[in-house]
Amino acid sequence: MRILTLISLSTAVIATPTLALEKNANRAAFQTNFKQADGNKDKKLTKSEFRKLIDADAADDLGKAPMIKRFDAYDTAFARVDANKDGNVTLKELAAMRGK
Repeated sequence: MRILTLISLSTAVIATPTLALEKNANRAAFQTNFKQADGNKDKKLTKSEFRKLIDADAADDLGKAPMIKRFDAYDTAFARVDANKDGNVTLKELAAMRGK
């Protein structure tokens, strides 16, 4: 029982920094993809720019982007993320959707 507990604890200690690094790497990749998709650099995405973001995120296997791309659900995803229904998606709206 003690050996199993030690193994579980050591696995948790090793996995936690790895998960944090992966989360930071994913966040950095997402932010890079957002900046690249934002063609006019106004810090918000139109539907066509949002599609570019999803395609880039899907290529990087980030979040739900691969599923959105696979099912061609760009419009549905855009409508859900565009909280204020102004026809644009901001980083703040995307973060809110991701629960951050």
